[in-house]
Amino acid sequence: MFDRNSMLCGAAAAAVGMSAGAMVMTNMVRADPPPVPDLGKMAEAVQAERDVLDFTVPDLSEPETGAEISRHGCAMPALPQWADDLPPTEARRSLLLKDLYNIGRQQAIIETNSCPCEIEFPSWEEAERQYQELTADKDRDDIFELAGQVGREAGKTLKASLDICKAWRGR
Repeated sequence: MFDRNSMLCGAAAAAVGMSAGAMVMTNMVRADPPPVPDLGKMAEAVQAERDVLDFTVPDLSEPETGAEISRHGCAMPALPQWADDLPPTEARRSLLLKDLYNIGRQQAIIETNSCPCEIEFPSWEEAERQYQELTADKDRDDIFELAGQVGREAGKTLKASLDICKAWRGR
């Protein structure tokens, strides 16, 4: 396939290519650098940018206190701590509580045909009371099934309550 002469020619061509590449790279490194900009003006521009931008790192060590605020300015009460601390295997319990809460608030919006903050985001007490009544003596499978039923029920009143809130806010 390859004889000795073609191997030597190939090796010579590779050597010439490598040396040509080395010369090009050497000349590129030795080329004159671009002119240095006026550092005084550049320093002023950098300082002006720093004056505008805030690079302060926020303190993430302490959690925010207070209720979360909705997009309409209402204070939304936090989920009860016990429901927030449930392990992932018990997530259905938390979903059941949330659905009971949503059913209660959606029905209150529909009944009053209004959407003030205290009706839209009531406390969790009633939902917790209903949760305790519904889940007493229920095992995990029963709660799973119950959560599905309550979730479907919450979905039935959602659109009507959203429409009332939208109209009430004049949008």
